[in-house]
Amino acid sequence: MTLSPHARHRRALVALAVSSLLVLTACGDEGSGDSAGDDPSRAESSAPIEESPSPATESSSAPEPSGTEAPAPGKDITVPVYYLGDDPRGTRLFREFHLLSGGDGLDMLTGALGEALSTQPEDPDYRNPWPDGTALGNATYDGDVITVDLSPGGTALRKRPASMTKADAAMSVEQLIYTAQAGAGEGRKPVQFLVDGSHTDTLLGVPAAEPLSNAKVLDTLSLMSITSPAEGKQVSGKFTATGANNGFEANLVWSVLDGDKVVKEGFGTADGWMGNRLFPWKVEVDVSGLAPGDYTFRVSNDDPSGGAEGSGPAVDTRTIVVK
Repeated sequence: MTLSPHARHRRALVALAVSSLLVLTACGDEGSGDSAGDDPSRAESSAPIEESPSPATESSSAPEPSGTEAPAPGKDITVPVYYLGDDPRGTRLFREFHLLSGGDGLDMLTGALGEALSTQPEDPDYRNPWPDGTALGNATYDGDVITVDLSPGGTALRKRPASMTKADAAMSVEQLIYTAQAGAGEGRKPVQFLVDGSHTDTLLGVPAAEPLSNAKVLDTLSLMSITSPAEGKQVSGKFTATGANNGFEANLVWSVLDGDKVVKEGFGTADGWMGNRLFPWKVEVDVSGLAPGDYTFRVSNDDPSGGAEGSGPAVDTRTIVVK
């Protein structure tokens, strides 16, 4: 993918924010389960995760603000955002981290949901499913329920658009549930949807009259997710790649491709497997012998059957730029 100077600058800022968080944050208990996968600061945690909604559950030397507290004036924030993507099992959710300017005055919850609804993913393999013009009206969290008020554009949100499958409609609602939970940072809280300030019986054809809990993690999220590097990141020498997965015996396979040709490859092991959660992984990648240019960094779960069983291993990729 060809990146504009603006896009490269933004991705560089996100990469810097992620790297800074990795240095500053200590490892600790993960509380309700899947948190490390939602916060780049916890990508090195040894505790099992489910791509948690809770950036604030990581132990550190100082308490972190909740997702609904506005950051200090002028302070930039990095928010977790889920998007839809293709997976061997069908449409699943993949996560990115977006850096937002402190001048916008957004808290984690409204910032994350605003990105999920109104921006396109940085990775071209993902997609934003919401009809053009859909925006966030408001989002609040009262300690029990996250309320998300949607503002429709030219398309009514109650019914599923003819161009959208039922599966994608259901996953689109899950996209906002998982993003809202991650932004609020208080665990798996139910989400009440409103449209233009009023309750709606359905959202994209999905029943939504009552607060909705998230669907099961392993049925909703991709079983392989790259946290770092970000899409389009510049790398040189050796770099550390991190992410979260759930694969057979915790094994994963990584490769660097020049077009369709594998030019580097290796293996890694996550911190666990099985259970209704994802687990963090980390690998070191040496690109010092590669010519400068664009490459694809690919990570997949190990498939001991060699493709003979199941739908195939979960995969995630990033474009990297070797300097």
